[in-house]
Amino acid sequence: MIKKILLLALFVPLFNYSSFGQAACTPDGQYTNTSTQRGIHPDTIVNFAPAYVGNPYSQTITVVIPQDTNSGPPFYIPFNWDSTVLTGVTGLPASLSLTYACWNANGFGNPTHCSWKGNSIGCAIITGTPVTADIGTHNLVFSIDNWLNGPGNQPATVLGYKIIVSPNTSVNENPKIQILLQNNPNPFDGISEIQFAAEDNGVAKFKVYNLIGTVVQQYDIAVKKGINNIELNSKDFDSGIYFYSLSHGSNAFTRKMIVNK
Repeated sequence: MIKKILLLALFVPLFNYSSFGQAACTPDGQYTNTSTQRGIHPDTIVNFAPAYVGNPYSQTITVVIPQDTNSGPPFYIPFNWDSTVLTGVTGLPASLSLTYACWNANGFGNPTHCSWKGNSIGCAIITGTPVTADIGTHNLVFSIDNWLNGPGNQPATVLGYKIIVSPNTSVNENPKIQILLQNNPNPFDGISEIQFAAEDNGVAKFKVYNLIGTVVQQYDIAVKKGINNIELNSKDFDSGIYFYSLSHGSNAFTRKMIVNK
């Protein structure tokens, strides 16, 4: 029973990467608190950036490992978090044109740097240039060991991350977005959806700001011709007023949203 509760509690904060990739990574500077920001960034809602055949690909992941956890109700037994280790990953393109590598406080590379100590922040990076054989959706599966002082190893499998490889040989930085609609519902607690329309395919940048202008969430969006959807989850924000923007080239659309939890 304790093992089951622990796996549920660990679902958010489990991740690491390793490999033979050569490019180093740097953790995202907005993640500094291992208690309140524990987990993987970006999460599976934002997911990984799209990839395009013939274009160099790079996806940085910030890993935030907490100092401790507990067994949950009814006893809430505390356990110190010793480390999290990546033991395997499947789902990268079969051509192996994409590789991944890890960084922790002791350096960069494979395999020792794919282990993160408790109460630490590290990163991983996926790099490479996709080829035609990679076209399609690649669902990634990460196998990890979570070492807790007390119950020992709590292995888990993390699903939900994917890389979509498109046949495009160039990325359109100006997909001619026509309109950005108000998120609905607004205010919201749970899921809220934003729709926008574009004249062609491409890539746009989505950002969410708080009232003092700090970016609290940002990522690239693969834009397709016609109607597009962006999903927001209130669990990613504190209650309050925010502004979100969608930009392409020199143009940007901005709307206001309210999170009411």
